[in-house]
Amino acid sequence: MNLLDKIKNIWPFGQSHKMRAIGFERPLLIDQPDAFVEKVIPRPQPDKDELLVKVLASSVNPVDTKMRANYTHDGVFRILGFDAVGVVVEVGQNVQHFSVGDKVYYAGAQLKPGSNADLQVVPEALVGHAPTSLSDEEIAAMPLTSITAYEILHEALCYDLEENSALGHTILIVNGAGGVGSVLIQLAKYIGMTVITTASRTESVTWVKSLGADYILDYHQDLNEQMRKIQHDKVDNIAILQNTDYYWPLATAVIKPFGRIASIVETTEPIDMGPLKNIGAQFSWVFMFAKGNYGVKMQSQGNALNQVARLLDENKIKTTLSKTYHGLSVENIRAATKEVEAGRMIGKVVVKYDEQ
Repeated sequence: MNLLDKIKNIWPFGQSHKMRAIGFERPLLIDQPDAFVEKVIPRPQPDKDELLVKVLASSVNPVDTKMRANYTHDGVFRILGFDAVGVVVEVGQNVQHFSVGDKVYYAGAQLKPGSNADLQVVPEALVGHAPTSLSDEEIAAMPLTSITAYEILHEALCYDLEENSALGHTILIVNGAGGVGSVLIQLAKYIGMTVITTASRTESVTWVKSLGADYILDYHQDLNEQMRKIQHDKVDNIAILQNTDYYWPLATAVIKPFGRIASIVETTEPIDMGPLKNIGAQFSWVFMFAKGNYGVKMQSQGNALNQVARLLDENKIKTTLSKTYHGLSVENIRAATKEVEAGRMIGKVVVKYDEQ
């Protein structure tokens, strides 16, 4: 297929310069009729450093639900969606690493319209070349959680993403069955760590075992005692992926001297950093949207996605897709969001934009 045919295939000539998008205008409860609405809006135009992408599939994340719940711009249409796989249909004049017809994947930028639409504009620096061995829905499950897991491991905990480079090191992952945890378990195992994680439900335990977790703790029981029983009463690293307030006392009790703790979950009250001082331990926040929000080190996220794509294609890690809805519609975005809001997700839920 030549370049002209590729362009025709992904953006037919003569088509209106409009697109469909699913969004919301006010923070309604998920079951209310207008919690999400469909609109036909102008086709976006990429800036000089941006790509215009025809979206093939997207995923719903907790950040979608938080942004909707806290929305204050009543009546202003907002498009969510911070995971996408798609095909480039137009590039800005300064774009260097992508061409029309390239298949890409990305989480995108929090301050820009999201991926719950036919088309999306995204900064080139935040984009990676999509894995070649996975389906669209398998790819769409990966970007946001992969970037977050990578930033925890590489930037907060200071490990390189090199096979078996962290042999002998331990990590406790709180909430291993969620989206970020499902990727972090795999990346930590890839670099050789001993992985301890929390899970309780039978299906969650089965899931984290399949991803390579070495030890699984029941978070309904005494976690300190369970860690003593597996002879890992202290660990080198901790990733808090759920309820930082609740798990902070555990983290400060089991972190080794000079260990590192990272969290992605905001606190609701002050936490006591004092116990870390005399043991030289460190704490870091990880918020993957910060780079795009402030225009800092954005290319590192595109680079991270390219590394993850390689690991996926080499079968070193696997997709965390657990459920797929077919078709870009209000009903499917609502259903996927409802599952995430319930707080019991294992892996990721994806909406595949089947041809209408």
